[in-house]
Amino acid sequence: MSSQIWAALSDWELDAELNSNKTHRIQAAFEALSQDKLIYRGAQSERNLYHYTRFVAGNPHSLKNHIRRIYTATALGLRDELAGAMMDLLWILDAKGPALRKRIFEQVSAMLTPRARKVIARAIERDDRRLLLELPVDKAVVVNGQFFARI
Repeated sequence: MSSQIWAALSDWELDAELNSNKTHRIQAAFEALSQDKLIYRGAQSERNLYHYTRFVAGNPHSLKNHIRRIYTATALGLRDELAGAMMDLLWILDAKGPALRKRIFEQVSAMLTPRARKVIARAIERDDRRLLLELPVDKAVVVNGQFFARI
């Protein structure tokens, strides 16, 4: 079956596979892994936020992944994901990195909900990460894992 119609159908099926949702997810994963900069600029932002969240869950002490996740959530305007990302960063830093904690918080605080802003500001001010548990932990992969591991 080597007709022109068969060749056209074969090319169409291949093109449909290359433009599928699965292909875009794989492309986003490769982009997230190969990213050198802290701020992602591309068409796969939502998918990359997912990957950065997974990277943070797998390697919670990688500050670069925390910062990428925070900046991507901010760029997308996802307040709950941003609050979760901030909670995870603050949880890992604990009392370390006071200048980093304050600087990142100042940069993204306008995007947070008033309640999240208030709780996170208090946690930073008092150097007490346990105050973060006043917020929902469903978008915070590190805090969520730590919190439920103790129950």
